[in-house]
Amino acid sequence: MDTMEEETTTLYDLLGRHWTVGAPVRSTAFDSAGQAVAFALADGALAIAPLTDIEPPQDRCRVALDDGRTTIAPRRKPIPPLTKVVISDAPLHLASFGTSGFIASDRDRLLRVSASGVTRVTANHGSPIDLLAPEHTGGVLAASGGSTIFYDCNGDVSWLQERAGANASAMAVSRDGRRFAMGADGCLLVRAFGPRPEPAASFELGSISSMSWSPDGSWLALSVVETGIVLVRLADAKIVRIPSYPANVASLSWSADSCVLVTSGAYRMIAWDVSSLAGESEQPINLTTGRSRFVLVKTVDMHPERRLVAAGYGDGMVVVARIGEPDELVVKSPGGGAVQALQWSRDGQHLALGTSDGETALVTFPPHIFK
Repeated sequence: MDTMEEETTTLYDLLGRHWTVGAPVRSTAFDSAGQAVAFALADGALAIAPLTDIEPPQDRCRVALDDGRTTIAPRRKPIPPLTKVVISDAPLHLASFGTSGFIASDRDRLLRVSASGVTRVTANHGSPIDLLAPEHTGGVLAASGGSTIFYDCNGDVSWLQERAGANASAMAVSRDGRRFAMGADGCLLVRAFGPRPEPAASFELGSISSMSWSPDGSWLALSVVETGIVLVRLADAKIVRIPSYPANVASLSWSADSCVLVTSGAYRMIAWDVSSLAGESEQPINLTTGRSRFVLVKTVDMHPERRLVAAGYGDGMVVVARIGEPDELVVKSPGGGAVQALQWSRDGQHLALGTSDGETALVTFPPHIFK
């Protein structure tokens, strides 16, 4: 990794645009069109920023003729403010939606929000919306009142499954859009994506707080409260339990090739080589990544193309490391609140982050920063 630093300014200032939003950040999402990023705040508002930068880092890069050293000049213009949209007076769920923009929940309502902040009501459920899960065609799956409802990219109801699991605690749609999984009532439920729930699978694993499909659809990674990580291989119902995490694992992220799972919940980012379970092995190989600290990793996200992982810590630090290597690029030094939201854009050029003390940032990496 080439760290491209200017002598008197931090990398975070050189590459990032950051804002104070006045409330803790709960989650973040990039829209499908690659135009904007939204941050869901604890006070029920959305903060939206365009991905286009009036002074992108690549335009401020300079290469010295004598030694070839690359530096980047500080910004000369002020950073434009975010667009803030009041959706609710309570925390909301957020997902990308349609060909552009977002969808957010306000208790029992779904609202579509454009990249510019224009809001309109898409649906009124009549019962609280527990969860939202985006689907690859731009639609969204909503869990509400023990049922799951799929809204297509136009906001129309495409299908509904009744009694698909009460008290939903986690939900995800497979990358190919053929199945969805849900944590409900201490079970993992896997169902066909559509109005008919069959074929279905059910596993009694305990209370599931988060989940993630591998991109190839072969594995489900689950964070099970008071248990640790559970991996479920759906083809043969193989269950792999990985206990002994210091804290609950709130963040799970897969590599693009489905070989590596990275998790939060420890004093360093934990990377598991899930491909090592191809034989009869009962535990995946741990790929030592990054450095160990005295502060817990709160959130992680794998780069969409490279074997790079970003990690946000409880003390506000953000780093990027290569899987299986100790070296790290410090994107943000410790300071401020815990990093509670962290996500790469689909093209891997931008990294969005949000903290518990109300700081949001969009860090843009020049094309050649990662050698």
